[in-house]
Amino acid sequence: MRKIIILSVIFISLFIATAFAQASIKAEVDKTTVTTDDIITYKLIVTSSEKNIPTPQLPKFTGFKVISSAQSSTVSFTPPLRAGAGFTKGNVKAIVVYAFILAPTDIGKFKIEPSAVKIKNETFSTASFEIEVNPVRNTKPLNKENKISNGVKQGKARPKAEPEQKPLMPEETQPETEEQPQITL
Repeated sequence: MRKIIILSVIFISLFIATAFAQASIKAEVDKTTVTTDDIITYKLIVTSSEKNIPTPQLPKFTGFKVISSAQSSTVSFTPPLRAGAGFTKGNVKAIVVYAFILAPTDIGKFKIEPSAVKIKNETFSTASFEIEVNPVRNTKPLNKENKISNGVKQGKARPKAEPEQKPLMPEETQPETEEQPQITL
């Protein structure tokens, strides 16, 4: 009796999960305020119960240069289960992640438009993002004697004091002793 109840719960759960399985698309950025020397990461995640996910409509990254992009996909299968007199259908879950590394090309506020994907005659879309790009702020005032170039401080060179030199002496010889140090393990 207990087996029947457990199998019934599993069957109903799988049926509900299959009946309500939908696709989704989600976009995210790691920063919404950057400076001109920063980069941001834009990720687009598409999830579906379909094995093959179509390529989504990607936004134009106005105000940004795409430095790098990558795509990763995962497909998982849940095997069919036998419950009572019938079989339940196995589930498929596919996830595709698109990642873009973006560098700002100008100062100001820029909008990354929504992305969209069409799965089973239904269109899914993401939210848009507004990214504010500010100029780089110099935290230290630069003057003639305190220039910074490529992270190396430049200024007036100071002569280094030479180390004291000792005259070379022949090695002192020590008398040999008959006792040798012993090592015990």
